[in-house]
Amino acid sequence: MRQKQGPAAKGDLEALQREHEALDRQVKRLIRAEGRLYEYQQELDAQLKEYKGLYDLNRRLNGSFDITHILHETVAYVTQELEYERAIFLRRGEGSSYRVCALDGFYEPVEKAEVAGLVVEPDEPCLAPLLAGKEYMVCLPASGGEWVEQTRARLHLNEYFIYPLSIHDVPEALLVVGNSSGNAPFYRRVEDTPAALLTMGNLVGLISSLIDNQIFLERVTRAREQERAAEARYRSIFENASEGIYQRYPDGRFIDANPALAHMLGYASPAELMTEVIDIQRQLYTDQAYHDELVRQLEANGRVDGFEAQMRRKDGSIMWVSLSMRQVRGSNGEVLFYEGMSEEITQRKMAEDLLRESERQYRELSEALEQRVMEAVDELRQKDKILILQGRQAVMGEMLSNIAHQWRQPLNLLALQVQDLQMTQKSAVLTEEYVEKSVGNSMRIIREMSRTIDDFRYFFMPDKEKLEFRISEPLARALSLLEGSFKLHGIRVEVDQTGDPAITGYLGEFIQVLLNILINAREALAARNPPNPFIRITLLSKAGR
Repeated sequence: MRQKQGPAAKGDLEALQREHEALDRQVKRLIRAEGRLYEYQQELDAQLKEYKGLYDLNRRLNGSFDITHILHETVAYVTQELEYERAIFLRRGEGSSYRVCALDGFYEPVEKAEVAGLVVEPDEPCLAPLLAGKEYMVCLPASGGEWVEQTRARLHLNEYFIYPLSIHDVPEALLVVGNSSGNAPFYRRVEDTPAALLTMGNLVGLISSLIDNQIFLERVTRAREQERAAEARYRSIFENASEGIYQRYPDGRFIDANPALAHMLGYASPAELMTEVIDIQRQLYTDQAYHDELVRQLEANGRVDGFEAQMRRKDGSIMWVSLSMRQVRGSNGEVLFYEGMSEEITQRKMAEDLLRESERQYRELSEALEQRVMEAVDELRQKDKILILQGRQAVMGEMLSNIAHQWRQPLNLLALQVQDLQMTQKSAVLTEEYVEKSVGNSMRIIREMSRTIDDFRYFFMPDKEKLEFRISEPLARALSLLEGSFKLHGIRVEVDQTGDPAITGYLGEFIQVLLNILINAREALAARNPPNPFIRITLLSKAGR
């Protein structure tokens, strides 16, 4: 027979039940905590594995001085250790374009060839966020946009990260990591989660540091090579230059000098020159005033070009030099030293002296020649005047001959008129009317003879100044004077006149030229004796001239 439970026993049972429920909840929490701890342990193990992989990668790459090798090792690490399907490195080249320099992962041959030849220009939209300073870009399967689809097609990736590498303003390289659409489930997925970003961030930080170090090393090495090459070029120029090149202190001691300067000054070597010459201004300059003026110009202008001075060689001989120098100052403005070039110009100075002497002799000869030319010109002018006078006299003789010929008939007529009056008076038939007629005929003949004298005077008037005159008037008078001579030789004269041209000049000289031309034409026709000799004279007028 069962005993009834008392109130105390019932209370204990309820307490036990509550205690059991509490324990059950604690066990569940412990189980969940253990599950989370296991997950944390797995995550920690994965992170430790990644860190160990990064450590091993860093150890392998630290001894490398080849960026290309670093990039190839990195893409292999991404596909083998991080278990993404594909990894691509693009490096910036000439023209700022990015070209694929390393890739790894599973590709079809056609895909791999297309990706290997990929070129991304800096102005393409997919690079704009990275060039603007964004730390990374993530493209997930759900991401959309025109340039996103274009980038997917070009990279042959459906989901991907893009990280810029290098701490400089313009990325030196781009790391692309991702999966294709068909194989993504079999690889580590691209996720925009802290864990995924931490993994990629650690890798990119390590590789960026290595790349920056290698770029810096390359630049330092290149700069040193350029410096060595420049120094070698300078030394070659310095040693082989035909001009003297030197550096010297303001106190007169040489710092350095090339062989050309030593040879110019008569020393066997630059070392001998710098050892023996310890006071340039006193030992080399023939006159210290040259050196003082050179220093004055250097202080005033900082440099001097083409300063000419006389210097003394080792053997005591004198030479001329052309100096070009400049001051080299320190940070506080003090003059540290002078450097410059020296060119011997002794031969040039001798040539200049010879040239000056030649110029002096030329000036003297030129002045003497000018005097002789002036005397010769005066003599020629006198001869010209004599020739002109002789020409005028010859023409005058010709005119007198023509006048004599033209007057012969009028004089005969006058003689006949006088004889006729005498005979008429003797025959007692002389009337007043007859006398008036005879006198009129005689006066007409005398006027014609007077006109001939006027024409003669017209042709031989002295020229005092230039006049404007019509050509027709002197031509008509000339033809009138030569009319008898032309008739004697049977020469016919034709004048074709269009207008009445005028000229400005010396009338007397023009008339003399005109007479000479007509007389020469007459003589030429008389010498050739053509069947019908004639002279044609054409007068043309253009714009009244």
